[in-house]
Amino acid sequence: MNAPMAGESGCQLMKRLAKEAKVSIAKTQAHADEVASRIAELEAQANPDQSQISALQQTLDVLRKKAEEERASLSELEDVIRENC
Repeated sequence: MNAPMAGESGCQLMKRLAKEAKVSIAKTQAHADEVASRIAELEAQANPDQSQISALQQTLDVLRKKAEEERASLSELEDVIRENC
């Protein structure tokens, strides 16, 4: 978690963290989309490298789980902001 900036209120801090979380989620999702695209490219080949596909699938699973966890955390943070700010 990032430390408060000078003169930043609790609400301002939470809103900044929510904004940063949205950027992080977008980056994670974009990376997951790239990995999924690469998997599709490999699977379309005549003789795809199954070990590479498997490794990429594991990476994709991790990225999707990370994005899901980040979305849940953001949702909770947004609830707190709505209730308190």
